Amino acid sequence: MSTILYARLTALRVAAPASLSTTKEPPGVSAMLDSLAALVPAEILSAHALIIGFATKVEGGQTSITDAGALKLAFFALIVLSMALYVLARNANSQAPWVRLDYVRMCIPQLSFVVWTLLQRVTAFDAVAPAAMGGPIAGFWARSWD
Repeated sequence: MSTILYARLTALRVAAPASLSTTKEPPGVSAMLDSLAALVPAEILSAHALIIGFATKVEGGQTSITDAGALKLAFFALIVLSMALYVLARNANSQAPWVRLDYVRMCIPQLSFVVWTLLQRVTAFDAVAPAAMGGPIAGFWARSWD
């Protein structure tokens, strides 16, 4: 789901009376569903896929990074962008005040993106920390994907 949608659902939940935010008042869904929505920051993952297409090449079934500098920059830019998307969507047309949990919620899409890049093969994280995948995790991936 979308970081923007997650932020909008959060704004609606904060604005609604606590006892009604999952039943009669918007957003009408559970808070757990809101959090699960943040675990897949769709806009950020789409931008990442586009950038990967320009910064890598595939030859003989092997993918290699051709522009590590661009991927490194993209990794950090996408983290900042995910935070900015949450803040902009959370504040858009919302009279609901920010609460302390909003600062934690703002980090969920970023953390999800970082974990996603750790779990996938050939991502922007590989340009940031190329040696990180040289340990036991790399052996696991080699066995499970080959």
